[in-house]
Amino acid sequence: MNQLVELKKSADAFKSLNAEVLVVFREESEGVDGLKKIKRQHDPPYLLTFDKDAKQTRDYSSKRMTFDNYVIDSKGIVRGIVDGTLRDRAKSDQLLQLLRKIESD
Repeated sequence: MNQLVELKKSADAFKSLNAEVLVVFREESEGVDGLKKIKRQHDPPYLLTFDKDAKQTRDYSSKRMTFDNYVIDSKGIVRGIVDGTLRDRAKSDQLLQLLRKIESD
């Protein structure tokens, strides 16, 4: 949940870069009900979604216990990856740095 809280604190910075944040959960034991609970508790300004069986996300974080973060441009092209683990997730400033680089290209 720490990453959700941090991303929320940087919501204005993401918005200023015309970026949308999408958080895909794979490890939520309570499923969709758990996501609803998280949404009520944290009120994130971004979309939360769930890949229960990791079918869609497996190709993106294929190693066990990896939680990588992707910066994808408006054409659907992956422009940057920030590696992450269960305990060490991407920080907002890392993602914002990649977004700023894309904007300046």
